[in-house]
Amino acid sequence: MDAARLDELLLTPTASIRTAIERIDAGAIEIALVVDDRGRLLGTLTDGDVRRALLRGVSLDDPAGSIAHRGPVTAPLGMAESRLLAMMTEHGIDQVPLLGEDGRVHDVAFLRDLLGASETPLHHAENPVVLMAGGLGTRLRPLTESTPKPMLPVGDKPLMETVLGQIRDAGFSRVLISVNFHAEVIEGHFGDGSDFGVDITYLHEDEPLGTAGALRLAGGALDRPFVVMNADLLTNVKLAALMRFHREEHNLITVGVRRYALEVPYGVIELNETQLVAMREKPRLSFFVNAGIYAVEPAAMPLLPQLPSSFNMPDLVEAALARRLRVGGFPVREYWLDIGQLADYDRAHSDHATHFSVHG
Repeated sequence: MDAARLDELLLTPTASIRTAIERIDAGAIEIALVVDDRGRLLGTLTDGDVRRALLRGVSLDDPAGSIAHRGPVTAPLGMAESRLLAMMTEHGIDQVPLLGEDGRVHDVAFLRDLLGASETPLHHAENPVVLMAGGLGTRLRPLTESTPKPMLPVGDKPLMETVLGQIRDAGFSRVLISVNFHAEVIEGHFGDGSDFGVDITYLHEDEPLGTAGALRLAGGALDRPFVVMNADLLTNVKLAALMRFHREEHNLITVGVRRYALEVPYGVIELNETQLVAMREKPRLSFFVNAGIYAVEPAAMPLLPQLPSSFNMPDLVEAALARRLRVGGFPVREYWLDIGQLADYDRAHSDHATHFSVHG
């Protein structure tokens, strides 16, 4: 790695988490290194470390050093590539900082470089992505009277074409699309997916089955961890990061969550029977809300009812929680817009050029 590229990875402990995110995202390097003023390694930060911190309620303006992983796996500069590869395989990691005898960072070894481009598989090529596109889009009428909501134009193409581009660019190639309302419009545009760099299978709902019930139509196709995503979302969330986070957390289901703030326009009163014990003037409340994106293990499939019962993804989550199975949250820190209302659709047009202009 050249010196300029290495410098892009280095952070002081007082740099903000926001800056760390910029370094992690730059060039898909996916790691930032926290160092002291002499360049000695203090800790590392990955995308997963940042998202776990966001779940704990940290601010993007907090110092990166406060959430850095101390004692990361490192190797001495000059270690043989075969030993580096074995180390990464043993620890299940994609990067190893290479240190001099003084503890300074001299380089970083990357798994993809050690394997070579010709031997590096797409990490998630075989993990299916299920797009739910069977809804009626009633809240967007009259625009959706003859056009499924995911096929409405945003920018210069249908919304779902942008979604499929995100899926393809994240390294996924197997896509299952649940269709019902005007399914022929979707199938006629995308076909088998070969023109869009993916392999598409259609799940035909004779009647609405809900966002989870349609998974029953997939049969044995969901044979490994898979992503479920509403097809009417405009987002550049990193699906590969979601799948990696899901795997690291050993979850049965991982729910994409989004921070939502609500300002109460009144003074909020807390009472103990008839006595006022506290008053907060126009408090700002913050919650995590469902972002409509999930990573799911095949082991969750038995929780689904038999067809033709309608069942939604929140129902599946509730079923898992009732059995005390492991369900986690993945904070969506990237751009995200649920196109549910006409105002959202108008906003999607203005936002598309800013957030998706690089995707052809």
